[in-house]
Amino acid sequence: MTDTDDRLPRLGLVRNPFPPATTGTGFLTDLSLPDRWEAELRRHIRELADSEGDRALVIEGGYGTGKTFILNWIQAKVLPEYRVKPYFFENPGVAFYDLANRLMRQVGRYEVAKALWELLYPSDAEAQQRLISLEFRQWLATLGNRKSRDRAVQTLTESLRAQDLATDEEILHKLARLIVETGERPYFEYRDFVPRSSQSLVAEQEEPLYFQALVKILGRIANADGIAFLLDEFEDITLPRRLNKSQASAYTGTLRRLLNMAQREDLWIILSITPEGLARTKELDPSLVDRFGHPYSIPALTREEAYGIVIQRLEPARTGGEKGLYPFAEDALDGLQETSFSSPRRLIKIMWHSVGLAVERGESTPLTARLVKEAEERLYAEAPKP
Repeated sequence: MTDTDDRLPRLGLVRNPFPPATTGTGFLTDLSLPDRWEAELRRHIRELADSEGDRALVIEGGYGTGKTFILNWIQAKVLPEYRVKPYFFENPGVAFYDLANRLMRQVGRYEVAKALWELLYPSDAEAQQRLISLEFRQWLATLGNRKSRDRAVQTLTESLRAQDLATDEEILHKLARLIVETGERPYFEYRDFVPRSSQSLVAEQEEPLYFQALVKILGRIANADGIAFLLDEFEDITLPRRLNKSQASAYTGTLRRLLNMAQREDLWIILSITPEGLARTKELDPSLVDRFGHPYSIPALTREEAYGIVIQRLEPARTGGEKGLYPFAEDALDGLQETSFSSPRRLIKIMWHSVGLAVERGESTPLTARLVKEAEERLYAEAPKP
């Protein structure tokens, strides 16, 4: 059943407000959590902000409990209050260069190089005056020969050092190259992160140092008090048969590097993970789990909270000024199994199917508990309970 079905207005809806995939935020613009979830999460994040150690938080929950929604809420509602710039990673690869690659593809090489150039170059007053009529793309066009490129690299290296964006000479030089060579390659490539060719920007064993400098640069460009990586479940961690010895080593190495970096830079690590994934991580390296501190375990929804989530989804999709559960009856969820109303993903999927059934049959409002129960039975009658 599509959201554009012309029978939806008979239910007082402009669309089916329950996303069939049941992940992410859907059409919601004003994200909110149940009060007890929000209070506890804000407490955890406040402790992170005040911490001088690892700024790391684990959000633990099974499939469908709301981990992705919580990360989106933290990104949109909480981190801006602390002037922290967030970067969201959905199922990142276990290797460190995978994460680096995703980050820089997310922000874009040209955008980073341009913003960094504006921050660094030129540094003297006379050159600053000329900068008024000179744009980054025009400046790149002036680097037509090796002599002019080498001169620009030297100037930028000195500016990077003066801005304390890195200390290692090789890293400073390669960051300057990143800016200067953007005209030739205005995108990031695999070799930017993995030292497997003579043209790699990263020397052997320097990926973490290079990445650390990039984190500092992103914070400076955004004029932020910190950077946050929101990691929405590493791939394959909950499936031991698909995580071989090399991948397990890469995964623990990636987490360790991120946590070490979080101690040196204004970097927050917020990781969502299943209970199986957390147990697997502890099995691989107990010290990593200890460094994340006490995880936030997502509680099951109460019936009252389930009603609140459904109302939250309905409000922006209704055509009139109706309140409560309209177009559903006020007791529409009362017949659901506890496993259905306690799981956000399962609940939203049932409500999506309920709207579809109502449209298909031409049901009149208010939509009854019997209809919702039928949707539950159709979806989960033969499926094992989660």
